[in-house]
Amino acid sequence: MIGCALVDVKEDPASPYYLVPEGAVIELHQPVAIPPGTTRVWFVRGRVAPGRDWYDTSCNLEINTLDRNRVQTVEAGRFVVRRVQRTSASVAQWQPSVEVAMLGGGIGGDSGYNRTWQGYHLWLASENQPDVRRLTCAGIYGEPRDAKPPSINEMRATLGTVASLRLP
Repeated sequence: MIGCALVDVKEDPASPYYLVPEGAVIELHQPVAIPPGTTRVWFVRGRVAPGRDWYDTSCNLEINTLDRNRVQTVEAGRFVVRRVQRTSASVAQWQPSVEVAMLGGGIGGDSGYNRTWQGYHLWLASENQPDVRRLTCAGIYGEPRDAKPPSINEMRATLGTVASLRLP
């Protein structure tokens, strides 16, 4: 008999498939600045960073309001995870090889580019800072066979001492 079955994922923070449960808490230990013209601040290798690292786990804390002219600040505080959502993005581009171009086209001999990343959106709630939207953490950007979402342990390492992730 052939069929589908749910995969039994153990509660292992090292597994990329063990989801952060609803009710988990993101504790921001210090204020973080959101640059003008954007709605997010990045965390890479335990520090606030100017952008994502495509080849390592990265997280970003996102707010709802865009201000093009001034820095916005998310104050230190407690944010409850109210929903968890898988996310991914892929980039694929077909490029004909030199041989195909010289022969005037054709189907065989093509080369292409296919990269992807996988991650999680952690939708957040805070009574004191309702403009805070979510924390998104993504794994490496690479070949589809290498892409996997970050584990809870990888997310924690990425947040470093700036923020912590506590499970219920």
